[in-house]
Amino acid sequence: MKLRSVIMQGVLAAAVALSAGCASLCREKQEQYPQMKQVLQKLESGKRLTVAYFGGSITWGATATDPMRTSWRALVTKMLEKTYPDAHISAVDAAIGGKGSDLGVFRVDRDVIPYRPDLTFVEFAVNDGANPERVECMEGILRKLHRSNPEMAIAVVITGSGKTEFKSPREEEYRKLAEYYGLPVFSIVPDVQAKIAAGEFKPMDILTDGTHPNDRGYKLYTDIIFRELEAAFHADGPAVPFPVKPMTENRFESARMIELASLRAPGWKTEVPSVTGVWFDHQPSRWLDSVIVPETKNAELSLELDCTGIGAYYEMLPGGSKFELLADGEPVVRVNTEFKQQYPGMGNAFKLLPAPEKRRRITVKAEGEKLRLGYLLVTGTETGLPPRVIR
Repeated sequence: MKLRSVIMQGVLAAAVALSAGCASLCREKQEQYPQMKQVLQKLESGKRLTVAYFGGSITWGATATDPMRTSWRALVTKMLEKTYPDAHISAVDAAIGGKGSDLGVFRVDRDVIPYRPDLTFVEFAVNDGANPERVECMEGILRKLHRSNPEMAIAVVITGSGKTEFKSPREEEYRKLAEYYGLPVFSIVPDVQAKIAAGEFKPMDILTDGTHPNDRGYKLYTDIIFRELEAAFHADGPAVPFPVKPMTENRFESARMIELASLRAPGWKTEVPSVTGVWFDHQPSRWLDSVIVPETKNAELSLELDCTGIGAYYEMLPGGSKFELLADGEPVVRVNTEFKQQYPGMGNAFKLLPAPEKRRRITVKAEGEKLRLGYLLVTGTETGLPPRVIR
């Protein structure tokens, strides 16, 4: 009996040790990207989910034979549907060619967040160029997306360009930003550079103009992005909690758009945005809910609001007129909306104002009647009184 008791105690001790070891292993095997894991679970269980593609012309699919079928955006959606046939996927195209995160941080509230995406791809690396404010704008986008839905999976996509040397102007900065927020980075640059170095192709074999891919290039981008997406679905490692403290000065998380037509300012009439555009991704009626048009060539619109920066989002027009934005009577931005194309396109301008945030008199001053203005772009904490039109 004594021997049996000793054996039983040993068995129990071994079981406890094994249980503790399993618990330890379970604790060690963490999901590096919990939101990505949730997307995978929805895909595998056949649930409905929404995927948003937010970026510039490379995300739209410029110079693809058919952007709705052969862009990386379209092909990634198709691969998700093929890999997870029971899933019900809705894709949101929120890409405008030639536009960077400086506009994206304003329009994300209209073009992405209302769709409540489960997964959002954010791609602005090429269009963001070397402007130092763009890292802040990109951070503003990431923080606004997360704030709108902490369960949203967000992936930073980095593309490249170059007729002879293929690279991205934002590779290092955007990798650092994504790492700070614990987000995966899907960069096509290292793979493309390696294939070029190995002599598989030259940059212009996969690009049409040094920036936009041809169908071969988009297929390559798709393969890389989808591989990285699958890796993120299954990545193990310590998850990084989304930081409360921003990495930069974070002057753009407060970005918002004020629909100018909502102000009902005298001297301006409201119209429907243009339904034709020089390209489909520049069709104004897709991106503006309304426009205001001056009734006289010297029409003005003034309002008081608390802000740290001011700008506008408008139609570019063949033969378009100029307009100016002033803060407390001082010129801030002067814009020429003339477009050297046959049909309209999209334009934006913005400038930060000297600190601190305060209530300012903002004036929109027309310099001609051929203007179609959609939104006022504003940064600031919105802690003061609501905007007030001065009549």
